[in-house]
Order: sequence, then C-alpha cells, then structure tokens
Amino acid sequence: MLTSSDSFSICDACLGPDKHLKMMKHPNGEECKSCTRPFMVYRWNSSLSSQKAKKTVICTTCARSKNCCQSCMLDINFHIPLHIRDTALKMAGLPAIGSGAVEASKNRERKAILADKQEQAFGSKQEEDQQELARNILTKLAERLNDAPSFKKAPKSLRPDESKLKNIDVSKILAKLPFGGLLDKETSKGTTSFFLFGVGDDVPQYLITDMCNSYGKIKLLKIIHKARCGYVSFTTREAAEAFADSINANGLNSNKSTAGLVLLDNRHPMRVAWGKPRPLGVTNDEHYKISLVVEKVMKQLAEKDREANSGPKNVAKTMFLSY
Repeated sequence: MLTSSDSFSICDACLGPDKHLKMMKHPNGEECKSCTRPFMVYRWNSSLSSQKAKKTVICTTCARSKNCCQSCMLDINFHIPLHIRDTALKMAGLPAIGSGAVEASKNRERKAILADKQEQAFGSKQEEDQQELARNILTKLAERLNDAPSFKKAPKSLRPDESKLKNIDVSKILAKLPFGGLLDKETSKGTTSFFLFGVGDDVPQYLITDMCNSYGKIKLLKIIHKARCGYVSFTTREAAEAFADSINANGLNSNKSTAGLVLLDNRHPMRVAWGKPRPLGVTNDEHYKISLVVEKVMKQLAEKDREANSGPKNVAKTMFLSY
C-alpha cells in the first residue's frame, strides 16, 4: 500500500474522482517504456475507466522530464499528446519540454545513464523558466484540442449538435478509406502503408508506435483519436510485409476476408489493412462522424468473423470490448 513518502506523476483523469483511492505498488515491477530502467509500478482501479485496472508505464523520472502522466502519457497539465505539444512549441520558437536524448539512444545502458542525469537536473531555474514561457501557448492549444470532449463519454449536453452534424458531408472522405481492405500481400502492389481503424480514445499512441517500430523504420504515423483511425507507413516494403505477416499469424485472424485484427497491450482491439494515406477530415465534427462509421464497421467485421469461425465466439467477443 502507499505511504507518505510515495511519489508519482499521474493526472486526475487517470486517477478518477475517488478521494479514497487504493493503489498497489510493485517495486521494480516493470521496465520503463522510455529509459528501460526498472521502476516502481502503481496499479489501481478508477471509477472513470472501463478497464479492470490502470497502471503506470514509465518511471517518475521520465514522466517529470516530459511533464506527462505516467499512465496515459499525455501532458499532465494540459492533457494533450506530447508530440502535438512539442511540435507547437517548436513552431513558436520554444524548446520542447524535457530532453529527447533518452528516446534517441538505442543503447539500454546509455538510456539509463541519461535518465539518471535528468533526475539530478530536476528543479533547475532553467527548466522552470522554459515551462513558464510555454504556458500561454499550451493553454491556447489545450483549449482548441479540448473544445470537443470525448463524445462517447460526454453527457448529451456536451455532444455535437445532431442537427449541425446532418449538414456535414464526409461521404467523399469515407469513400477513400479502405474499410474493406485486407492484408493480402499479392494485391497490395508494393505498398508500404496501412490503414489503422478502431483506435479507442484510451489507447496511448506509444503502443502503436512500439508495435510498428519492432518491424522496421517508420516513415509516417498519423493517428486521429477523435476519428478512431489513422495510417502508418514504413520506409521499406520488407518491413511492411513483416508487419502484415505478424498480424496474419497472431492467432486472431483465421478469417482472411476481413481486415487484420490486433490486440494492443492484450486489451485494445484495432483493425489493420493495406492502404495509402488519405485525408481524414480537419474539423472535430468531421472526425466525430467518421468515428461513428468506424464503430459501425468494427461491429460488422466482428459479426463476419463470428460467422466465419466455427469455434467459440472469442474473436467477436474481443472486438466488442471497446464499443
């Protein structure tokens, strides 16, 4: 159980409103996703989460360096994705928060040494000044990104105006999205890109990045969580084929007539199909309408998988976990 000396960096959204939250800690329980050092893992149940339990995935040192939550990996003050935050700061001529040296290094020992140096540098006047300079621009950015809350979880009063949505036409966008695509290498004609859909609001992007990086160098990764879909492109055809082969062989895709099914972190279902990057809309309302279609397609594909499989309905049941 927790003691008064425990220290962690977890946002209010992950903790939830429970004032008497019980957390379990596991000393050196896992390897930090960022610096690879073993760290104190915290696990808890949040009344705001549909998942059975939440946990920390990076160490306190890396979280403080990035100014992010140890669980959802979003900025702990403004709750926005780190890559969007740092890109906005760069465009404004300000340095990114924290150092990217740890992530840039591929040597495990060097990552640990760099993380130790970061820990020693905490509290410096320079870091405080940089955060103060960035506060105004990040406040404006957060207001824009959070203008439309998570529609599935928001009360009706905060959801988009249905009458307004009727006037938004996304048919041209949807017509170019390969929802019916497959992972057949013979028909992909040298493509190195994939269409990813079914990405839940609670799926941290690093899970997708880590999965793709294990097969080769990524050329492009664009995920729009509000639209529940995105694209990934590899630099080589060999890496793309290895990615497709791995999904086909993961035991969840006996039915080859639908897009490949992946379970991120063994609990987040996502579909994958060959597909060149296409526009995914620019407004929150467009993204919301696309997300409704994604949800419908995911259920349809789950039904097709259930009909094609003679065994238990384990695949289809898995698909409905996030919907």
